[in-house]
Amino acid sequence: MKWWRYVLLVMCTFTSLAFAQEEAPEGVLDQETPENIVIPDLPPLPAANVRQGIMGVWVRPSPAQNVAALMADLKKEGYTDVFIETFYHGMTIYPSAVAPMRPELTGRDLLNEFAEAAAFSGLRLHAWLEVFYWAPPKQYGISGGLLDEHPEWETLSASGVRSRDTGLHMGFADPALFEVRQVVYNLSAELAENYPEVGLHLDYLRYPSKDDFGYHPQSVATFEKQTASKASVTNMKWYSFRQDVLAQAASGMSKAYREAGGKGLVTAAVNAYYPLYKPETQQVWTRWKGIDVFIPMAYSTNVSALKVLAYTLRSRSPRPLWMGLQVGPGYPGLTHQINALKPQGFSNYVVFGRK
Repeated sequence: MKWWRYVLLVMCTFTSLAFAQEEAPEGVLDQETPENIVIPDLPPLPAANVRQGIMGVWVRPSPAQNVAALMADLKKEGYTDVFIETFYHGMTIYPSAVAPMRPELTGRDLLNEFAEAAAFSGLRLHAWLEVFYWAPPKQYGISGGLLDEHPEWETLSASGVRSRDTGLHMGFADPALFEVRQVVYNLSAELAENYPEVGLHLDYLRYPSKDDFGYHPQSVATFEKQTASKASVTNMKWYSFRQDVLAQAASGMSKAYREAGGKGLVTAAVNAYYPLYKPETQQVWTRWKGIDVFIPMAYSTNVSALKVLAYTLRSRSPRPLWMGLQVGPGYPGLTHQINALKPQGFSNYVVFGRK
């Protein structure tokens, strides 16, 4: 994205945040869509959420893994919560009636294997969903996911280029499409019905970065009919519309999970640096309802910067925070990062980059 467009995007984002502090009573989407039903006040947080000393870890599964041994190792290393990548590249790791299953896992239910091992090891398990990111860049040679089955749902840039062909070349479904939201609601319900003790973890609940996206013709038509204005980079209502779409998706997924019997926590991995970093994703997560715990991805190579970021996050978040920390080459040690955050009262963390 050209620098001037980025500056304009940041300015418009700040303006749109002030413009749309209150969601319109009728919602942002078609009146007949079910998520426009008013969601009642959320029940109290599950008791487990008040625990202190939570240490979570994001894990991508592999067919070759010994699941029981892996979970036993994580328990020995002091982890309490495991976020297992369950829906990624537009495919699941369990037999699904909603999305295609990863071909290398045919004949298995890897999520159930993890659920059983978690129960045996005394770990909490969360199903990690890459909500709208349905196809990786072409160079990875991975195909067969939901976006390949439904290329007509892919979001477009302002220039009419699909997400896989611009920006970071990551294939995203357009969140403003009713059919797309129905898929992620159905995934949430399916997980709750089949694995009620497994929590729901939302990631990539956003638009793509590195360009201005959301210009699917159907989405633009809905917006322009509703507002009698044009979808463009200078229209603050257009920013508000897309931000509200994501807020509705978050609350709709939580609602679907709870109504289907889900007993775990609903957590969301979110951009810790918004709106100064990646504002084009439209992810104003501080306005999302139905989330039990936010996990800001506070990936920083500088501990002093991490402390400043943590302070701002505490003042902005409407719900409990578990800090997402990255480890590995170029990053401070995990103990160093945790010790820097303890004085601010943080005691719950999720780790990315464990090998």
